[in-house]
Amino acid sequence: MKTSIILLALIVLNASALLSETLASLVKGINPWFLVVLEVILLLIYYVNKQLKGLHEIANIDLNGIQLFVVKSKNKTQEKL
Repeated sequence: MKTSIILLALIVLNASALLSETLASLVKGINPWFLVVLEVILLLIYYVNKQLKGLHEIANIDLNGIQLFVVKSKNKTQEKL
């Protein structure tokens, strides 16, 4: 189990190292502050999404346990009987 986790970690690190060279050449002309601001915006959107999901779960109203009493008014047909 420990060996497989170490091997998976090494595979991920190796793959990220191989991809980082390609990605570095693609984003060479982009200002790094733009990427930092974009990352902060994405983190804020993620936080708001998690909070709204929690709010949705809190605001969910369960009406399955409510027992209602229905009172019917007398109709004219019932009065004649």
